[in-house]
Amino acid sequence: MIKVFTIVGARPNFIKVDRELPGQVLVHTGQHYSYGMNQTFFKERKLPKPKWNLGCKGEEVGKMIDKLKALFKKEKPSLVLVFGDTNSSLAGALAAAYCNIKIAHVEAGLRSYRTDMPEEINRKIIDHLSTVLFCPNARSQMALFKEGIKDNVHIVGDPSFDAMADFLPVKRKKNYKKYHLLTLHRNFNADNKEFLKDVFGAIEDSEERVIFPIHPRTKKNIKQFGLKMPKNIKTTSPRTYSEMLSLLSNCNKVLTDSGGVQREAYWMQKPVIILREDTEWTEILVNGAGMLANNKEEILRGIKEFNAKIVPPPVFGANKKIRDIIYKYV
Repeated sequence: MIKVFTIVGARPNFIKVDRELPGQVLVHTGQHYSYGMNQTFFKERKLPKPKWNLGCKGEEVGKMIDKLKALFKKEKPSLVLVFGDTNSSLAGALAAAYCNIKIAHVEAGLRSYRTDMPEEINRKIIDHLSTVLFCPNARSQMALFKEGIKDNVHIVGDPSFDAMADFLPVKRKKNYKKYHLLTLHRNFNADNKEFLKDVFGAIEDSEERVIFPIHPRTKKNIKQFGLKMPKNIKTTSPRTYSEMLSLLSNCNKVLTDSGGVQREAYWMQKPVIILREDTEWTEILVNGAGMLANNKEEILRGIKEFNAKIVPPPVFGANKKIRDIIYKYV
């Protein structure tokens, strides 16, 4: 019997799961375990309950690998499916490789070329271990070709758009375009006191109202650094998927270092100020829908002056394309 073990553990994984993939068995590493960053996604997207939950936290990659290896040796999956660049995906790919099990990677070929970014290291390792690679666009395919990965590479589009489309249209609220939305969680930002001061300083000087669903890591560091939150920033706990889509749809601009939020803002025609020196989602920059901002002056200029060009959304149907291809490899 064909068994595809789909490894999940974090928000970006939960969003991309295809509910209609035949023979799929969900395995949850436990990377995100709080209700707001875990169970709400299963409830809202009507995902099946994972058959196994390994109880590993975000940084426990070695523990994830050991538990997954034991599970794979016992259950003998036909193929292991992983998404993106999370620690759970890295652990799934490494454990499958150690057990000589085929690997499929959704969201393959993305590159920011930053060696200080753990996600960049994860995605490169996963790509070079994978049997079949599903790319969101031609740029990601070309990145793989440059690294010598030319076989079993397929451009399928972005399954995150399929997930988002399930929740459209989003209801317009009374505060439509009366605030900006901020998210911030990357290690090189959340762990950087001076950069956090730049972000908050730019927002304070802009005098714009900002809503900030705050990641636990960022919240901890802000407190540890003794930083004062500007009065025009309203913090909230992490939002559910549908709540985030509502915040995105109703905001004026987006400030973020998240790959997922970048794309969702792009698809919703929102100007996105990317709080990084680079982005793996280069089409957002090429199409004039986003700008990079890595210091107070750039962030403030983005808030005050940047306006995105209107671009057409991607084509729905990435999950079906993956479904049609994946079983050729098992």
